Amino acid sequence: MSTRPVVRQRPRAHDGQRGAEVAVFEATEQLLQETSMQDLTVAQIIKRAGLSRANFYHYFASKYDVLVAMIARLFDDAYAEAGPWQAPPGKTRAKSMDASMRGTIDMWSGHGAVICAAVEQMHSVPAVAAAWRVMLEQFVGAVAEQITHERANGDAPDGAPPEMIATMLVGGVERTFYVGSKGLDERLPSAESAVESIVALTFAAIYGNQRPVKRAKRKKKSAAKSTQAVAAAPAPTVGEGTTSTDTAAAILQAVNDLLQEQTLDELSVAQILERADASRGTFYFYFGSKDDAFVALFKEFAERIASGFELLVQVDRNDPARIRDLVADWLDLDEATLAVARNAVHEWPRRPELRRHYLDTMTRMTSALQTMIEADRAAGIAVDGPPAAEFAAVCMWTIERTVAGSMAKEEHLEDLGAVTKLLGELLVSALYGL
Repeated sequence: MSTRPVVRQRPRAHDGQRGAEVAVFEATEQLLQETSMQDLTVAQIIKRAGLSRANFYHYFASKYDVLVAMIARLFDDAYAEAGPWQAPPGKTRAKSMDASMRGTIDMWSGHGAVICAAVEQMHSVPAVAAAWRVMLEQFVGAVAEQITHERANGDAPDGAPPEMIATMLVGGVERTFYVGSKGLDERLPSAESAVESIVALTFAAIYGNQRPVKRAKRKKKSAAKSTQAVAAAPAPTVGEGTTSTDTAAAILQAVNDLLQEQTLDELSVAQILERADASRGTFYFYFGSKDDAFVALFKEFAERIASGFELLVQVDRNDPARIRDLVADWLDLDEATLAVARNAVHEWPRRPELRRHYLDTMTRMTSALQTMIEADRAAGIAVDGPPAAEFAAVCMWTIERTVAGSMAKEEHLEDLGAVTKLLGELLVSALYGL
């Protein structure tokens, strides 16, 4: 595991403590509370900081260079003396990890705009990704060492590689706090509201069926019996549901084909026109931009993804293997769907219209999971735990972030098949204590 400091691509090396640098940091943080990172300009920063353009570029190469410096600075301030990786594995490490949760919440509460900007840009700006990854790797390493220690002592079962589990958990905390801080999920009104569920999910992932659990008492009228079955939607045809014209369908098919070769950021309208053999006027008759075309494409594939997850409500959950198999089937995506999913999970935080539809899809799947948890606790087959709404949200955002990491080929999550298996096991352990 690398813990080398991030090398910032600035014109000259500085320590981040000079007056001009601090002024830039303060101005940028203020502005990020008012606008997004992609809309923020260097001109706005230097005006708010009261600096000249030459002074800014003496210290920083770009606005993203400022963000990278701020990430490193926040990390150093929050964990320089109390990082859990500084404690030896075992009880001392466990206590240190608990204590660091408080520091993490304080950091998100005090500097949420900066951290959210980093999360939103990490899949599109390599320097931001590298800076963010250095911070995450510290936590991943600490959690992985703790898992290895617990397994060696016989307190945790063998299973997926410790680094894979740790990456899933750390990424899940990142995504959950992001969603809570931004108010994107009504089940998570704040970052702090998720802590109980994060702890429960962490214990489920690490200790599995070796952790003490209390099974919910069966109620006289089980909600499981009244749950309506959700029919699975067939795989959509590109262009179906958005417009009935062959031309519009051909444009969406071209977008889908091109996204199997490049990212949405790299894609241009000119490429779409060439592949679809369509004129510019025709494209803009149907879509206002490439983003609009992608949203139309996403809406069609989102139905398949959401309805596939909703099958969990129907399956016989007395047999945990059925849940594992269903999760595997749900994430067994063909190349066309995978191309849409890959771009959606990476781009939704920074594209407003996509974000709206993406969150609708997440809400639909989270509602299905919440229904399942409530029904199975009422039936006495699920374990007691945090409130169902909050727990369902933390589980779903952890799954979402882990899939996003796997599709980005993040370290320890490169194998989507192994990740899918881990997520199935996580649900079974978290909900049923098995």
